[in-house]
Amino acid sequence: MKAHHPGTVSSDEQAFQQISSRFQDEVGSILSRVDFVRGPVPFWALIRTMFPIAESLGDLIYRKDQATAQNLCSILKNEFESVRPGYAAKAAILALLYRHSLTHHDELRIIVSGMKQVGWKVSSADDTNHLQVRAASHDLFIIEFQPRAFYADIIKVCGHALTRSWSGKVMARYNRWMLFDLEVVSRNSTVKAAKNELALL
Repeated sequence: MKAHHPGTVSSDEQAFQQISSRFQDEVGSILSRVDFVRGPVPFWALIRTMFPIAESLGDLIYRKDQATAQNLCSILKNEFESVRPGYAAKAAILALLYRHSLTHHDELRIIVSGMKQVGWKVSSADDTNHLQVRAASHDLFIIEFQPRAFYADIIKVCGHALTRSWSGKVMARYNRWMLFDLEVVSRNSTVKAAKNELALL
């Protein structure tokens, strides 16, 4: 018999409410304790905690068996753009520069394509600087990222999503997250190893 997860929701709205509430309780609590004036500020840690939430929202809204990075790009282009213009024209760059670097590596990287390079700046400057692009040289462009602005945008995206009709699709996707059935997922070496370990418990 499968266990009932306590986080299961009974409506689309509740899924977005739970995400927003937990996000504000956890990340908001951290932000409220950070002194952006005196520093040092754990900028990278803040972004590391926020991009997975944005990506989860993308999975809830856009999931059609595509990569989570693609869902993130879609939500940045559409929902995030609607709450703060500037995301759409650089959604894929943001996903690769900030989300991918900080989720999979210890250091933020520079993206290179042809004769152009894109670098980064994370700071506590005024939030109106969020997503601004400046030319550091003729071939190096810097995209500024403000954790507080991104935090506010995630909350706004959740708020807007609450007002839309999802016909139960968001609820179903959200609840599927709560249970990872190793019998129905595609088999890879990690799944096989986990099944063997479970059998020995």
